[in-house]
Amino acid sequence: MIGIILPSRIFKNTISKKPDSIVQFYKDHAQKNKVDICFYSMKSISQINKTVKAMVYSHENDELLRRETAIPKVNLYRSTSFLKGEGLIRKIEYLTKNHDIIFFNVIKNKDRSKYKIHEYLASIDEITSLLPETGTLSFLKMVGMIDRFNKIYIKPKRSCKGNNIYVLEKTNTGYTMTHILKTKETIKKIPKNELYTYYSSTFSSPKRFIVQQGVESKEYKGKKFDFRVSPQKTKSGAWKVIGMYARVADKCLNVTNRDQGGLLKFRLTPLIHQKKKEEIKRSCIKIAKALELKYPQVIDLGLDIAIDKQEKIWLLEANFKPYRGRIDSKHHRVPFEHVVWYYKRKKL
Repeated sequence: MIGIILPSRIFKNTISKKPDSIVQFYKDHAQKNKVDICFYSMKSISQINKTVKAMVYSHENDELLRRETAIPKVNLYRSTSFLKGEGLIRKIEYLTKNHDIIFFNVIKNKDRSKYKIHEYLASIDEITSLLPETGTLSFLKMVGMIDRFNKIYIKPKRSCKGNNIYVLEKTNTGYTMTHILKTKETIKKIPKNELYTYYSSTFSSPKRFIVQQGVESKEYKGKKFDFRVSPQKTKSGAWKVIGMYARVADKCLNVTNRDQGGLLKFRLTPLIHQKKKEEIKRSCIKIAKALELKYPQVIDLGLDIAIDKQEKIWLLEANFKPYRGRIDSKHHRVPFEHVVWYYKRKKL
């Protein structure tokens, strides 16, 4: 039996006989793969008894029944949230270490730090060349980088969707700082002698931010673009790029995220040639394998990749638990097939 860990709200609906489309998705794929499913939420786990109060689906009888059962040895975390709370973290770590129970895609909130991920990847020789210079924000770090790169990005360490990002650019008379917030860019001109005053009033907690070298991305019709690449673990146990699309800046000129008004483009031929696309995929598989060494439970990634005007590949960000819109998409099917492969392999 495979465990599917649901958000509490969806699990409660399943108990009250109002199953979500997510539950139906996994029931259908349980039938195809001939496995039983144990639906539960994190709150349902009893560390003492090693059990969960769950809704258990039998693929042979096509029945979904409520009962208490042993925690499945192989589980897939289906929630988009990250693991918070020391009690819950200790519980999962205890079950993993002492009872050989695996929780795929369970990521602690502290592990989603952009800088923590960057630091780890920067320690790997074959990945280092893909990384723009990045550091924890300080005034001296910011000034040193703007002098060398002319354009830098300042981002919260635990942000998403391209929100609350600052872009500092050098001008002939000083600087401009662009702030991206809720699909709007606010631009402020800063004289050279006022940069420290602006910094002090804007970043009261600089350690919560990273400062990153600005990559001069290639443009499409005069607008910068980059790529979201999705490596996932497959039913063969290997990493494979399952999806790749371009994000083109539109409402906000400095960021490409859809949530900040960026446009998605799935036909990539006008943007890059096939050889470069394959090079990006190979680089992303290297990154995925490197991250797996530190986070073996991760089987689904969203990598933000830019190509600069000299055709160099850059990893802008590595994202755990990337948002997947359509419930019935291959991006949900592939990780489940990997979990099934792992489960059947463990049973043998």
